[in-house]
Amino acid sequence: MIETTNQTKLFGIMGTPIEHTLSPKMHSYMAEESGVDMSYLAFDVAPEKLHTAMEGMKSVGACGFNITAPHKIEIMKELDEIKDDASNMNSVNTIVNRNGKWIGFNTDGDGFCSSLILEGCEIKGRNVLIIGAGGSARGVCYKLAEYGAASITITARTKEKIHIIAEMLKKYSSTEVYDVIDKTKKYDIIINSTPLGMHPNEDKNPCEFMDIINEGTVCCDLIYNPAKTLFLQEAEGKGAKIINGLGMLVMQGILAFELFNEVKLDHKKYYKELSCLLGDFKI
Repeated sequence: MIETTNQTKLFGIMGTPIEHTLSPKMHSYMAEESGVDMSYLAFDVAPEKLHTAMEGMKSVGACGFNITAPHKIEIMKELDEIKDDASNMNSVNTIVNRNGKWIGFNTDGDGFCSSLILEGCEIKGRNVLIIGAGGSARGVCYKLAEYGAASITITARTKEKIHIIAEMLKKYSSTEVYDVIDKTKKYDIIINSTPLGMHPNEDKNPCEFMDIINEGTVCCDLIYNPAKTLFLQEAEGKGAKIINGLGMLVMQGILAFELFNEVKLDHKKYYKELSCLLGDFKI
């Protein structure tokens, strides 16, 4: 167990709802294993209190924190600097205090793509379908394009959000982008980036086109609680390879920890250890 001292650095995660988060357990494990004197807490922050929460973090001398839904876009207004990837994505999930300057990063996309690769899934040249167009989807789509996806099709209730991501991808990549599902097309990777299916709403499946899934499809859910959402259960029943959100959580957390503490970790080692610690998730 880590004991706090007068030198313990304060980190945390802000979002709502937040009771499901595994981030404190994950960061505490990395801190103990790597000998970093830090404390990591979860803060449930309503959207209308985001500015006040940020001011509070500054006042108590916090060293950084992660941002989860629904704050990944709005938090950008509170920062002194936003690094290129996060700026291009228009989404921040990691904030670091560097000598009083609050800097925004995004480790979501790299975390997701790195976890796919560790799971043996090829990204380059693949056709991807993503459900949802929120903050997490922005980071994931941006990095999928950077990792060489041939095409990305986005489906969501809000067309405006789809178009924002499409414009981003057209500006920063050569990946083909579509906003209409083509049922005659083979989608190699299908991703749910919405909260549908998350505890306590396990009876929800965001995918309305399960008929396009087959044995060659890789189906991913950014949700990790429950470990196997209804979407993944039904996809598995069709013979698809399924991957839940724990791998992305672990990898984006490792990358955030490195930014927080300016250290370099053994990614494969910590991916394996944290996956075992946090759930039944195999490399």
